[in-house]
Amino acid sequence: MIEKVYLIRSESINPYYNLALEEQLYRNIPANSMIFYLWQNQNTVVIGKNQNAHKECNLGMMELEHCYLARRSSGGGAVFHDLGNQNFTFMMYLDSFDIKKQSQTIADALRMLGIPARISGRNDIEADGYKVSGNAYQVEKEHCLHHGTVMWDVDKDKVARYLNVSSRKIQAKGVDSVRSRVANLRDFNPDITLEMLQEALIKAVEKNYGPLTEIPVPTVSDELLEKYHSYSFRYNTISNYTIIVHDYYSFGEAQMYFDVDNGTITRVDVFTDAMEGDLDRKIKDLFKGLHIDDVSFRNRLSEVMDEKYHDDMNEVYQGIKKQTF
Repeated sequence: MIEKVYLIRSESINPYYNLALEEQLYRNIPANSMIFYLWQNQNTVVIGKNQNAHKECNLGMMELEHCYLARRSSGGGAVFHDLGNQNFTFMMYLDSFDIKKQSQTIADALRMLGIPARISGRNDIEADGYKVSGNAYQVEKEHCLHHGTVMWDVDKDKVARYLNVSSRKIQAKGVDSVRSRVANLRDFNPDITLEMLQEALIKAVEKNYGPLTEIPVPTVSDELLEKYHSYSFRYNTISNYTIIVHDYYSFGEAQMYFDVDNGTITRVDVFTDAMEGDLDRKIKDLFKGLHIDDVSFRNRLSEVMDEKYHDDMNEVYQGIKKQTF
């Protein structure tokens, strides 16, 4: 139960600091409280926890134009941040976590500004059919996090240059291009300022959760700063694998890599934009050490994987068999 609501605003525009601060806050949520965190990153592509940076991003263009690459701790897809984008994070305990209410709070803030916002799809807020906010989630034991973007005046040309969105994903959403899917708040009303947006977000949180108490930014641990800066965390590079299965599934896009020795899968790596943050682990548990025969697969599938993913995993298994035998 939420009895106290805290506001924290980062003055930094460094993505590694802001993501480290977010995790520090997430690890230390006060009892019976919610934290609402406002932050911005300068010229950054942030990829999801289980994504392949080399596939999702145009890394050469990003390096040429001094764009940061960062990885967050939640699932979902890659997003571009600049100072025309406002990031927000809700942090609370599981007994108060309500994705619909949190998303509605953001939509309420946008409607205060005259934007015809509505919740749409698995992680979007739209206005007149254009995406203006994307969201992602993380749940670990009793700690829950919901963070997202609000596009106020983002450089959409950079979105198109830096992000490699697959044609399968675009076709699934029924649109022509990355650029055509998104809109800024200022496309609807050029008089909206960043300060107006921040004020509306705070008012909407207070309307739905109660008065906010702004508190100072805590000191961020060196361990977390090192984590988000580190090359290995950001790129999560993979070795050469003998089998690659890549497709678009009910949970999102996934690239899966397998090594097989004498009919047994010995190594597995998974990259996906699935919203379920630990789905990669479940897929690895399903396939690693599996002897490739139908009976073994069916037995492991029923033990490891939620039924809603059975058809998807059968499709992956058939792709492995096709490349093995």
